[in-house]
Amino acid sequence: MVFFPNEQLELYEYTESTTEFNSYLEPKKEYTLKTTVPCDFQPMSPNDQLREFGELLIDTYKIYIDPTVEVSPDMILKLTGKDDTYEIQGTPIDNNHLLPVKHQKIIVQKQRKPTKLNLEEESEDDQP
Repeated sequence: MVFFPNEQLELYEYTESTTEFNSYLEPKKEYTLKTTVPCDFQPMSPNDQLREFGELLIDTYKIYIDPTVEVSPDMILKLTGKDDTYEIQGTPIDNNHLLPVKHQKIIVQKQRKPTKLNLEEESEDDQP
C-alpha cells in the first residue's frame, strides 16, 4: 500500500525477439507491458542524491509502490499518459521500518531518448 499515490506507473519487461534481428544479427530488443500500478512519484532532492550516490544526478526520481509488485532492474518504467521513460538505478529497496505500511522504493533516471515500447494497443490498431 502506498500512502500518497499521485501517478499510475507502467512497468515494461525486457524481452528479445525470436523472429526479428538487427543488422548485426542480434535479437531485436522488445519491451512488453507487465502491469500498471498506483505509485507515489517524487523528484529527488540534491540532499537525497548525495546521500544515495555521493553525486548529483540529473533527472533522478524516487518512486514508492506496493511491495508485492515484482520489479526487475532491467525494466523500463513509464507514467501513464506521458512520453518520458525511466530506467532503474540500482536495486529496488523494500522498506518495512518506521511506517506501519510496507512499501518498495525505486530510484529511476529519466532517459534522454525515450525507449520505444511495444504497446499492445498499437499492434491492434495496425491490423486491417
